[in-house]
Amino acid sequence: MDGYPGTYVSHNLPLIILSGLGSGSGHASGTGSYPLLHENGFRITSDIPPVTGSNAEQLLRIFLDADASKGRWNRRHENEPVSNIGFQVKEVGREYTLPPRKANPPPNSPAQSPSSPTPPTSSYPAPILHSPLSPLTPSSSTYPDGLMTSHWLVKHQELLPSAFISFFTFTSNPNLSSVQDNHLKAAVNQIRGNLASSFYRTRFVAVLCSENSILEADVEGRLANIRRATGLDSKSSLFFFPPNLSVVETRAFVDTVLAALQPACVEYYRELSKHARRKRNRGSVPPPTAPPTFGTSQTLRSQGWNVRYEFKLAVFAEFRQEMDAAGRSYEAAYESLVSQDVFETIASWSPRFNEARLLADVIAIRILRCLLWNGQTTAAVQSWENHRARTQDLIDRRGKGSGNYGWKAWEARWCQVMAEVIEMADLPVFAVPEAARKVANEANRVVEIYAAPEKSIPIGERTHPWHLLHHGGYWSNQSLKRTIERRTLAEEIPEEDRTSPAQSPASHIASKFDMYDTYLCPEPYVESPLPGHEGFDHSATIIKTCMLSQDQFDKRGQRRAVEQLRLQLVREYMKRATWHDALKEARSLWLDVSWRRSGWWHLVEELGWAVRECAFHVGDGSSVLSTDFELLSNQFTPRSEWQYNLSKSLDGLVSSTGKPAVVLRAGDVVSFAYIREVSVQFAFSKVEGNVSEPLQYQVVVTSQAQEGSAPVKLSRLSLGFDDILKAVVIDHHLDSVAGSAMEVENTQIQEIALHESASSDGHPSDSSPLVDRSSDPLVGSANLTFYPGQVKVFTFTTIPRDSGIARAVSCTLSMEESSFSLDYVVSFQHDHVSASWWTQGRTGASGKPLGHDQVESIKILPRPPKISIYLPNLRREYYTDELVSVDVDISNGEEEAAQAAIEVRLLGPSEGTPKISWGTSPGQSHDDNAPTSPSEVDSQTTHLPRRPVGKLAPAAKTTQTVSFRGKSNPSEFVLEIKILYHLMSSPDTPLSKILASDIVLVPPFDIKYEFSPRLHLDPWPSFFFDGNYTSTAGHDNGLATNAGGITQKWCLTASVVSFATEVLTLESMDISVLGINDEIITTVTREEHRAAPTTIAPRELREMQFIVDIQRLILEDRRSASLDLAFEVRWRRSPSGSESNITVLSVPRLLIPGGEPRVLACVGQPSLGSPGLLQLDYVFENPSMHYLTLNLIMEASEDFAFSGVKTKSLDLVPLSRHTVRYTLLPYAQGTWIQPQLKVIDMYFNKLLRISATEGVKSEKKGILIWVKADT
Repeated sequence: MDGYPGTYVSHNLPLIILSGLGSGSGHASGTGSYPLLHENGFRITSDIPPVTGSNAEQLLRIFLDADASKGRWNRRHENEPVSNIGFQVKEVGREYTLPPRKANPPPNSPAQSPSSPTPPTSSYPAPILHSPLSPLTPSSSTYPDGLMTSHWLVKHQELLPSAFISFFTFTSNPNLSSVQDNHLKAAVNQIRGNLASSFYRTRFVAVLCSENSILEADVEGRLANIRRATGLDSKSSLFFFPPNLSVVETRAFVDTVLAALQPACVEYYRELSKHARRKRNRGSVPPPTAPPTFGTSQTLRSQGWNVRYEFKLAVFAEFRQEMDAAGRSYEAAYESLVSQDVFETIASWSPRFNEARLLADVIAIRILRCLLWNGQTTAAVQSWENHRARTQDLIDRRGKGSGNYGWKAWEARWCQVMAEVIEMADLPVFAVPEAARKVANEANRVVEIYAAPEKSIPIGERTHPWHLLHHGGYWSNQSLKRTIERRTLAEEIPEEDRTSPAQSPASHIASKFDMYDTYLCPEPYVESPLPGHEGFDHSATIIKTCMLSQDQFDKRGQRRAVEQLRLQLVREYMKRATWHDALKEARSLWLDVSWRRSGWWHLVEELGWAVRECAFHVGDGSSVLSTDFELLSNQFTPRSEWQYNLSKSLDGLVSSTGKPAVVLRAGDVVSFAYIREVSVQFAFSKVEGNVSEPLQYQVVVTSQAQEGSAPVKLSRLSLGFDDILKAVVIDHHLDSVAGSAMEVENTQIQEIALHESASSDGHPSDSSPLVDRSSDPLVGSANLTFYPGQVKVFTFTTIPRDSGIARAVSCTLSMEESSFSLDYVVSFQHDHVSASWWTQGRTGASGKPLGHDQVESIKILPRPPKISIYLPNLRREYYTDELVSVDVDISNGEEEAAQAAIEVRLLGPSEGTPKISWGTSPGQSHDDNAPTSPSEVDSQTTHLPRRPVGKLAPAAKTTQTVSFRGKSNPSEFVLEIKILYHLMSSPDTPLSKILASDIVLVPPFDIKYEFSPRLHLDPWPSFFFDGNYTSTAGHDNGLATNAGGITQKWCLTASVVSFATEVLTLESMDISVLGINDEIITTVTREEHRAAPTTIAPRELREMQFIVDIQRLILEDRRSASLDLAFEVRWRRSPSGSESNITVLSVPRLLIPGGEPRVLACVGQPSLGSPGLLQLDYVFENPSMHYLTLNLIMEASEDFAFSGVKTKSLDLVPLSRHTVRYTLLPYAQGTWIQPQLKVIDMYFNKLLRISATEGVKSEKKGILIWVKADT
């Protein structure tokens, strides 16, 4: 925006004047070029000295820091609180001049001229005076038909404040306080009087700065006196600044003053808007001070006045930071300006035409600012495009056309204006975080390059991509393109038009007046001067714009745009013949350009020739050689006059740096030589190899030099590997006989014989040509002359001595000449590409695909071991708690004897892995397998130490045994067996063989338990027992006790299911007591006698019952007891001689209630009566110390008849047992019957549950009794 007046395009902020603060206060009142400022301006003066001192300087500095005139054009002001608008703060002295309101009368006015002989009469009315800037004032630059001048904005931006702040010293001397306060009041009233006489509505504010500390009571009294005498409001017009405040406190004071002034400042500009609106609504043009009398001039029409009023309304709204209202007024002013009633009526030859263009540009810029302020990015681009299109249409119709350099100059400036407006708006969408700038990879940067359409645009409305607001770099780039076009058009100006007017006849100057548009740009003789004359520097403008655009693109990681701009910089530097700057920029771009990877060869070619030309002028031989090496590739367009010969690249070059040594890397340049199939540079013949076995690999080099170029003669070809393989160096020999070369057409396949490099005495360091034992490279020779289009395949054979992953690292092509040395390094990327293996056939050389993509690396395996490991008796699965024994058969498959040792590890969970030990091998005694080291004497471990196997003859076999006891929990382990051996002929070459086998432990059985009550036959003690009650129950060991508690019988039923996959032999199944309550005595017996071992098939069910007698030690003990049991199964596999195993199955803790009553149901055959009768006894036990009253109800059934009580009330005394007997007659046999006896506790009204005993089955609805069928 350099071509526009600063006040025309700057942001409008309320102006605040600081008067009398600081020792450096000036006396200037503003811009001295303002009309009649010093002659008719309103002076504001005061005799009181300014406020000085450290506190005053600090206060002044903080006030000036609050100036937002240089801030960003958005709602966020860094120096202002969030609730405040921005202010423009200006420092002046004790004298200040406000701009005049009216201009002077015309000099020949009869009514105002003092020399007039007659007084004014009606025929000579007094002239109407207007503002010095009005088109109605003859002395104004806009008289009589001008639209607007920048002086009007100077008036409100720099001269006429919305608030005038005067600072005065508030003395702390009590002897002088009265006199000083009177002077202060007089000065305040004087300044207020001066402001009132100017008829401006500027708000006056007085700030009293105290010298030293004063009592608060004295301060309040004096301030009240001053306030009454001056009529100032203590909240918004009179402030007291205490002494010795910190920076934070001073800043808070300044924020308070500005916050108090904000409503007054906004109201000040609102009143100005009302005044302008009233004048606009008046609907008539005011009469001028004097009518125009020269030429065909006429006063400004009403449409032009509407433009002025709308522009003023917009400016005043912008002062109030009401950007919505400002934008609407600006748009109204713009539409009125470019209408047929204003712009179309101005003659194109008139200076007013360019003034109207300038005003249109200014209004368009301000519209852009308002739209970006409100976040309307797409609307801003559309507004920018609209102004450009309407201006071009206007210039084409009524101006000098858009086909000259003047229009391109305006377009370039208009694009740059957009870039600067975006920069000043500081939109959040274009903010580049500091973290994003530090990201080296542009693809990983998360920044926006354009803004999305605003939400105000209707959904579905089509928006063109160029209507999305891009960052400032895009617009600077558009300006750059227009500037280049401007220079092109300027260079086409005829020589006669480029002559200075002082050297051209007047007729010629008049004839070219209508040819060139010089709006905001120089005349033709300056735009494109003749040789030897100074003029406009297009290159400097292009370089500056290019750098601005490049910076914005670089911040956002747009690398290709940056590279395009850098190439343009190189062109401009070369055009200016600044070869050092051009080489510096071109060389750095050439080394890191992305065009090679993208295949943009025309750009790479242009850049390469530019680097060579710059380097040749500077004398940089390395750059010349590097670019010649790249330009030799046939990817580029050949130059017919150029001699493509690398050996003569430096001919004619004047260099002071000596013999250049250049190192180039693949990817940085495009080489004349590349590996066949584009990306394959190296290929091993197979994926895996072995130590001491021959290994082949190939390098295929294809010359892609320019057709007709001189052959390239390499002096050396080097291959680099990692530590597994040795480096290879191939020297050039024209008539090499080191290998057999087969030439078919233009393809050569050479098998290179490699040997150790010669020692210092000139003899080979090793007699074997293929043995790789030292760190010296392997050397060979071949013809390394490459003609254009020639393919050479080099085949190598070597024998690796170390195992690991062998990788090809690089291939280096070297040229050594008398004038230079050059190395071209190709680094292998290992990027999984396919390759071919080249062989010579009957029809010529051909490549066969290798079938794998890891062609640049190979896995070198150790020498394969030939000792075999077998596990003949390894089972598919083992069972928990089983003794596992595994035989290890070791067989020697080598062709000679071997000395071997064995290591065994059992891998599994750190805490659950069983310990292993050596077992007795078949055919060996226990002494033969005795431990060989003290560590083997220890208990079992998960890692058996190494155990010598001994010398094994060829085809010999030996067996070792390892065993371990499985854990109780299911688990999985890995049995790792490692054989370490060496051949008797090579004791220094260790070999090994590892076998890992999974061992799975699964449980052999699953078990379910049922714990039910039984009826104990011992009598219960009477409630009136004398205390000598004894029981026949005893301990588990059968010893009698003198316990006094009641004995109860329980039954534990265990159902065992085999989970094994084979038949197992059950030797025994028992219950063991793990833990009991201290207050009870337990006896566990098995109902059946222990039988002989039996077998159990897979999924077979076995059921066992155990009787548990529980007796409490004390008769009065009513507490619940617990019992912990374990179920032990002794078993073995079916074959005889197998080891017995014990599997312990856990039993859930059994809870035995203490004082709860029980109802037991027992069934039997009556002693007398019919054989079909059943005897059903209900035994009621009351072990508690409470009386129980039970109500019995036997329900009738359709399945049987019964004999016994139907209903009965039963009373049970404490510690008693009672039996109620029923005789049942079933109606059917071979079926279940279900007697329904309801037992109700009358006290608790609770239904008691009936427990089943022998011969009775329990279910949810009650008990079931099986009626046997007669046989």
